[in-house]
This record gives sequence, structure tokens and C-alpha cells, in this order.
Amino acid sequence: AMRLALVAALVALAASRAEGARGLLPPPPDPEPSRRVPTPIVMWHGMGDNCCDPVSMGHLKSVMESRVPGLYVHNVMVGPNPWVDAMEGFFGDVNHQVEEQCARLLAEPRLAEGFYAVGFSQGSQFMRAVVQRCGGGERSGDGRLNVKRLVTMGGQHAGVSDLPGCVAYEGNATLSAYCRAAEAAVRAAAYSFPARKTVVQAQYFRDPRDLDKYLARNPFLPDVNNEKPVKNPKYKANLVRLERLVLIRFSEDTIVVPKDSAWFGSFREGTRVEDDDVVPLRESKLYQEDWLGLRLLDEAGKLVMFDCPGQHMAFGDDWFFANVFEPHLLDDDFKRGESGGLLRRRVEAKSFLAASRERTQAM
Repeated sequence: AMRLALVAALVALAASRAEGARGLLPPPPDPEPSRRVPTPIVMWHGMGDNCCDPVSMGHLKSVMESRVPGLYVHNVMVGPNPWVDAMEGFFGDVNHQVEEQCARLLAEPRLAEGFYAVGFSQGSQFMRAVVQRCGGGERSGDGRLNVKRLVTMGGQHAGVSDLPGCVAYEGNATLSAYCRAAEAAVRAAAYSFPARKTVVQAQYFRDPRDLDKYLARNPFLPDVNNEKPVKNPKYKANLVRLERLVLIRFSEDTIVVPKDSAWFGSFREGTRVEDDDVVPLRESKLYQEDWLGLRLLDEAGKLVMFDCPGQHMAFGDDWFFANVFEPHLLDDDFKRGESGGLLRRRVEAKSFLAASRERTQAM
């Protein structure tokens, strides 16, 4: 049954990609490219969400742009349409998704002079992969992205060792079925083919009891974390170019296991999930041997780590703007307007988790 669900999901995804590609058009050019504008922001959503939903990513884009005149916010869309985008959060090749987004971001003229990047949940490690593989840009037209800052919220930078996250989709039969199929595939054989090439969560699944198999067969996370014997110096060089790397953990997170993965914390080799034996970032080989440049960023005061109180992705607009947007995603000269304050209007605070549940129940 699990295999049939997986095959059905992949067939539907391929058909939607082919159908939607005919309607994919490039964005209109910026009518005033020379004017002084705030640094643009690029955001990559989490599992089960999509680029444009009006109660989640679409809402956040709209509010951010309405509060700061001239701000451009670009929401990542994987594939040709929002439906495919949501499905590719469960089934797809993450390396291909990252490659696709590198090309799309390079083709967007409003991002040519640089941008701030944000990743939500699994979008955190995917956006980091974009920085490491396609960053390093110094000037417009050099074929590299100029990513100035990276903010991640509830990411799985050190992978996950359990997959309890499908409860968020219980209100929607379709998304719940896809999530359960992905979960079943990961639990049955995370490092087997085709799971490791087609199930997104398998591509950042890390079993602390079998790290040799994880390093040998996982096609995404060991590479992007520079865990393999031969390191990619470009990954470290591009990450240390950031002005700031902000890692936000949710204090009561039970969706990401372990929750410290948001701060690059991982279960100790050979232990079980129930042992809850987490190696913190600064005690890990990744940090001490500086495979990615996190130690360099930390010593330079460019690594920021803090908690968002509550469950995974359960934050409201007020908290986000006070703790993330204003201090980390907004240029200093745009923080104060003529009235002495940035915000044009207040909006109802609503957690992304609540918004996701409302969306799935309505579908």
C-alpha cells in the first residue's frame, strides 16, 4: 500500500509539472531599477505549505511589503504552480529543487544586487544549500547569488531522527495521505532506492545508530553539511561571506526531532531517539573542525542563536516582526519612517501552525 501511494503521488506530481509548465511566465521587469529600495527578501516555506497561500506565506509576504514601502519579497515556488510546490514538499529530489531555485533566483533582476534569505522548517536547510552551492556573488551579472544574510526558523540543519509531523495535516485527507506515505517510506527504508531519491524527508533523515549508511546513501544532507571525508571548500567559503546567520529554535518543538537540529544539534552516534542524548553545535566535529565555517562566523559575532517560545512554527506576526524582521531582515535606514515608526498598520497575530491547520481543513 505504501508503494502504491508513493507511485501515485509521483505520477500526479509529474503530470502537474508538465501541465503547469506551459503557464509559467517570467516576472515583469522592475519599472524603476535605479531607485533606492530596501534589500529584497527571499523565503522558502516548509513541508505541506506553498509559496502563495493567503493564510501563510502569501500572508507574510503581503504584510511585509505593506509595512515597508518599496520592499520586494520573493517566495520560492518549486515547480510550475502552488499545488506542485506543496506536493514537492513531500515527494521530489531536493538537489534538483535547489538547482532549480538557484537558476530562478539568478534570473530575477530585482535580486541582482543581493538579498536576505529566510527558511522556514525544512526550507531552512534547502535555503542554506542555495547559499552554499550558488552563493558567493560580488556584483550583478557574475553568475552567483549575493546572499547577505540567512535566517532560519525551526530548521533541520542536522537532520531528523524521527518523523512525527503528520499530525498537522489531519484536517485534510489529501495532504495527510501524502504525509503518511512519505513517513511510511522513510520508516521502512530511508536510505533505499527510490525513497532516498523521491521522498523529501528521507533526504535529511539521520539515523544515529547507522551513520555509515547515512553518509554513504543519503543524497543531500551529508553533502550540504560537508560531513563526507572530502570537504567542499566552496560551501564554507560561501557561508562565511554572510553578514549574519540567524538560527531560531522553537522551545517546545515536538515536530523536529531533535529540536536542537535547528541549531545544528544532533543525537550522539549510537544512541536511540528515546535516549535524548544531543550533541550541541559547539561540541560537534562540524563546529570544532569547522567544516562549514560556523565557528568562524561565531567567533566573528555573526552567528545568532535564540528561541521562539512555543511549538514548531507557532509564531504570530507581532513576534516575527519584533524579533526577526526588524532586527535581522530590514536595513537600518528603513527602520524608521516619518511618523517615527516602521509599521503602517497592525494585523491580527496568527501562528503559522494555526494557519496551516485552517488551510488544510478548508481544502
